[in-house]
Amino acid sequence: MKIFKDAEGGLLNIGRSYNKYGVNIQPNGDIIYNEWAPSAKSISIFGDFNHWNRDEYYCKKNDFGCFSITIPANADGSPKIKHL
Repeated sequence: MKIFKDAEGGLLNIGRSYNKYGVNIQPNGDIIYNEWAPSAKSISIFGDFNHWNRDEYYCKKNDFGCFSITIPANADGSPKIKHL
């Protein structure tokens, strides 16, 4: 049970992980992406929104195999990825 507490703050938080993982758009238009992929070496977010630049948005990996990134909103407050 210690690993659950260390990784996510407890078993209850793991059960509610759908609130944290995946793509979440914030009220200010920022996009927060979290993914658990312990065997992955890296994760990069790319597409039409950044002209398929694989090097622009790399996720950071924590000690528990979770990758995360915040993609800031456009200057007008709209999310960079339009179709979300």
